[in-house]
Amino acid sequence: MQEEVHRRLLSNGVPLLVEPLPHLRSVSIGVWVHTGSRDEHPEEWGVSHFLEHTFFKGTRRRSAEAIAQEADALGADMNAFTGREQTALYIKALSDRWEEAADLLTDVFTESVFDPEELDRERQVVVEEIRMVEDDPEEWVHDLHAAHMWGPDAPLGRTILGTEASVAALGREQLLAYLGRRYTPERIVVTAAGNLDPDAFRRRMEATVGRMAAGGAGGGAGGDAPEPGPAPAGLPPVLHFRELEQAHLCVGGRGLPLGHPDRFGMYVLNDLLGGGSSSRLFQEIREKRGLAYTVYSGLSGYRDAGEITIYAGCGPASLPAVAELVERELARLCEEPVGEAELARIKGHLKGAVVLGLESSFGRMSRLAQDELLWRRAVPVEELLAGIEAVDAGQVRRLARQSFDPGCLTATVLGAVTELPPGFLSRCPATP
Repeated sequence: MQEEVHRRLLSNGVPLLVEPLPHLRSVSIGVWVHTGSRDEHPEEWGVSHFLEHTFFKGTRRRSAEAIAQEADALGADMNAFTGREQTALYIKALSDRWEEAADLLTDVFTESVFDPEELDRERQVVVEEIRMVEDDPEEWVHDLHAAHMWGPDAPLGRTILGTEASVAALGREQLLAYLGRRYTPERIVVTAAGNLDPDAFRRRMEATVGRMAAGGAGGGAGGDAPEPGPAPAGLPPVLHFRELEQAHLCVGGRGLPLGHPDRFGMYVLNDLLGGGSSSRLFQEIREKRGLAYTVYSGLSGYRDAGEITIYAGCGPASLPAVAELVERELARLCEEPVGEAELARIKGHLKGAVVLGLESSFGRMSRLAQDELLWRRAVPVEELLAGIEAVDAGQVRRLARQSFDPGCLTATVLGAVTELPPGFLSRCPATP
């Protein structure tokens, strides 16, 4: 199921992982950096995301327009993303153009000039992105909920994008200082999957990423230890009033750090609760009662903390009923062991997602990066499938009681709701 993975270290210590897939006509290449918004100092709020944008604004050999034109001419999908603990730049292209794609991506990553005029233009683009998120209530309520759950000044509670004021204050010197401090070889991983030659790819990466000095792409040396994430603490629900057609509800509980031994049980718990169309929340709230169009749960894992979050969007008048159904399902997970047939169905759904996620070069390239960042090895797919299959009903109930302990639950509501009814989510969950 999984092809041989070639793992090498570049001369500066950067791990390079390649999975040749000769039957594909595509190649996906990624440069991953183990740094994100939680690693920013307070005066740098938003710098990780701003830096991700500005990599594409011109290098010593290419202008911003030339970068975009060349990516299109290659028929490539070239992009980047920033998370709380990771930043990645990637390109997916036809296999017969992989050398050109690799040259473009590595030029952007190692040779960007961060021209002040380009930075000023892109700063306004990021401001518009911040405004766009704040106009999307489903996305905005998750940011509000993170601030409530972790604390608005905590690294995990701050928004990844920053604020209009914090982004406006970021100058070129701060970008270069952060680049030098955090974009160092010991935090970088290069991965590729698809129809390409591993040795030829290694030689090209050695000539680019492999030449990065220990101080990082922007110069400088040293690093700093990130602030640890606090354990979520149970807090009264918080209400943010806004004139909207729907009320948007987030309920959060304690999750697990990345790589925790119980992670497979947590995957099952989350999928059972709100991970798909057969999940309990989806069936009870949407299918049986029609109270919401969108309802789901999701996991966020960090190096030292984690959370499980439930989301539902409903009419303001339906909010109390939706909250009561959430309470009921959390209590049921804590009190009653899941039946064999339901557990088998959820395991099948999860195993299918794992295997189907490996059907593309991008999926395989991304998995290589996550495995390397967490485990320093490529994890066989069979190991993941076995981990899911080994989960039992007792483990799921134990994790439910741990995750939904009233001492760690939080809730956030955004919408045209002036007050929450008495006892709102106060019985969440009713553990025995």
